[in-house]
Amino acid sequence: MRLPLQWKVLAGYLVVAGVGLGIAGWLALEVFETRDLKHIEAGLIAESRLAAELFAAPLGRAQPDLREIDMLADRLGEAVKARVTVIASDGKVLGDSYESGDALLRMENHLSRPEVRDALTAGIGLSIRLSSTVGIRMLNAAVPVRSPVPESRVLGVVRLALPLTQIEEQHGALRNALALALALAFILSFVLSFLIARSVTRPLAEMAEAAKRMLGGMFHPRIRPQSNDEVSDLGHALNQMAASIEDKIESLKEDRAKMAATLIAMQEGVMVLAHDGTLRLLNPAMERMIGRHGAELTDRSYWEVIRQPRLNEFIAQALAGGNGAATEIGLGPAPVRTFQVYASSLAEGRDSGAGVVLVFHDITDLRRLEQVRKDFVANVSHELRTPLTAIKGYVEALRDDPKVDLQQRQRFLEIIETHADRLNLIITDLLLLSKIESGQIPMKQEPVELAPLFDRTLALLSHHIHRKQHKIVLNVSRLQGRLLGDEERLGQVFFNLLDNAIKYTPDQGTITIGAAEKEATIEITIEDTGIGIPPKDLPRIFERFYRVDKARSRELGGTGLGLAIVKHLVEAHRGTVLVESSGKGSRFMIAFPIALDTDPAASSTTRNAG
Repeated sequence: MRLPLQWKVLAGYLVVAGVGLGIAGWLALEVFETRDLKHIEAGLIAESRLAAELFAAPLGRAQPDLREIDMLADRLGEAVKARVTVIASDGKVLGDSYESGDALLRMENHLSRPEVRDALTAGIGLSIRLSSTVGIRMLNAAVPVRSPVPESRVLGVVRLALPLTQIEEQHGALRNALALALALAFILSFVLSFLIARSVTRPLAEMAEAAKRMLGGMFHPRIRPQSNDEVSDLGHALNQMAASIEDKIESLKEDRAKMAATLIAMQEGVMVLAHDGTLRLLNPAMERMIGRHGAELTDRSYWEVIRQPRLNEFIAQALAGGNGAATEIGLGPAPVRTFQVYASSLAEGRDSGAGVVLVFHDITDLRRLEQVRKDFVANVSHELRTPLTAIKGYVEALRDDPKVDLQQRQRFLEIIETHADRLNLIITDLLLLSKIESGQIPMKQEPVELAPLFDRTLALLSHHIHRKQHKIVLNVSRLQGRLLGDEERLGQVFFNLLDNAIKYTPDQGTITIGAAEKEATIEITIEDTGIGIPPKDLPRIFERFYRVDKARSRELGGTGLGLAIVKHLVEAHRGTVLVESSGKGSRFMIAFPIALDTDPAASSTTRNAG
């Protein structure tokens, strides 16, 4: 529980006042009670000694008269307003002002009473205890009764007992009066303490509120000191500090805004490390690269953020003093991305070591393009060399042996023509790809009916379908909209995909074509029951000349450019193409935006061929 300073000061004052008043009252009460008790004890002892003188004669007789002693005790007790008890030296009670007759005889032996024992041994005995006879607390004073000198022997003991009821009542009244006085003094102290505490703490509370406003970024209104003391000096110092902080915060805000805008706009990842290797900053691009938020990684060591041995070794060298170093590192889960990493020293302060700024430039696409270029050159060279070699070989055969018979010559010429056609097809596809990529082929924007387009495409491939006895299942659901695109180019997309499906599907296989609306797109699927595509080849299936099984692909007559043309034509229509394969069969999915301004037209057909 939080206690305000005002109440703490007030509590301190009240504790001091309460303890002081309590101790003073207790001491005063003790002094009064002790003084009264001593006064009563002194008087009771004096009266006991006088009583001892009176009882010396009756006790000194050879046969003491108990009746005489008891009557004398009664008269003396009535005179001094106290209980008078005469006790023989053996402890037997000989007379008592409170008891007489049989009751006197039944009184127990008093030798064990502390005041009697002390009187016999020390000459005087005092005690305060509860009387078993009358049941009240009494002050007892006992002195020995001695025979006249020169014998001065102890004849017995005279004890005077005074009830403390009256004095205790007086002391109780005194305590009540003192308690009332202390309570009034405490209340007065409370009021005075409250006023003093408020006068001291109010300026401090105002300063605390001003400090909270400063903490929240509000530096106005400033503190207005109303006194001329240390608290006022503190207020002026806080005002000066607020002004200074406000200026520095504004400057830092400007610098931070500039830095934040720069870091957010950067496509490169930026990581800032302290001199001890703990993370200080990640920009959004770097967060995307590692897939984690910078807030949850701050103050963690760099090897906890990125677990890459080569990068950790590079960072350790940079922290050790390397400046301007650079390296190329692969990061992330599959597919691994390649980064060019630059390290620069960052001085954090005079007394601390230098931190490091790391800049990660993603060169994955650059390296991939380099590799694609190399593969393309190698593939084009290989694809062109194969038919050229065959053409050259048969031409040389015809040239070197002019006597080749007509049938053999005809066969050679047909082979040369086949390879020439293959070269022409490869060059035609390459030129088509180049024109599509450079935007030289204009794409019409007309509504396209899917069912008739698939009918025409399947008609072109019907010879191959019947030859392999394939079952074609065409499911085109009732669509609310049609495609908006170039019907000729879309026909080329479906032709290439269906041609591939027919080539790589064994005899009596099934090819399923479907189309359905999903949200704002039309999704077209072409699924076969063919040999499938290995998972490792799926990411590269749309690359130029990339073949899963090179020997089988050439045997089937493909150029290796069909799927690349499909991808570029689909993207030219603002669509996407994906492929799935689980080891047996393949499923191509193409998504196009819907042209909703056209009349719905659809068909649903199931066909069998073969």
